[in-house]
Amino acid sequence: MNEIALFYNFSEERMRKARFALLPLKIKTKIVSKSEYNQPLGYIAGIKGIEPVETEFDGTGFDEEMIVMHNFTSKTVDILIKALNKCGVGRVPLKAVITPTNKDWNSVQLFEAVKADFEEMSKK
Repeated sequence: MNEIALFYNFSEERMRKARFALLPLKIKTKIVSKSEYNQPLGYIAGIKGIEPVETEFDGTGFDEEMIVMHNFTSKTVDILIKALNKCGVGRVPLKAVITPTNKDWNSVQLFEAVKADFEEMSKK
């Protein structure tokens, strides 16, 4: 199914652990740099037909860790979470999957939506 997990703001050590955990599962990983934050999520994930934007990102972005998954089923999301916990990465509160609705969003737009959802759920 060619799953790919996009990683935002992970330290070098945490990213090494994540790659180690996901390699046997054949889940590709990609570190998203701040310079890519204005690109459509679908482009970053390699979805055919989604073109890059020409301008470079010049905002402040965000510093929290976030994982964005493409081509994941609910089962593979669970497998990813368990693998990250087992290898010592632990809990990553901000997670999302690429959908037909958000595939054209940029990273900051997705972060703001995921962060708002997380804060709303944390209140309950």
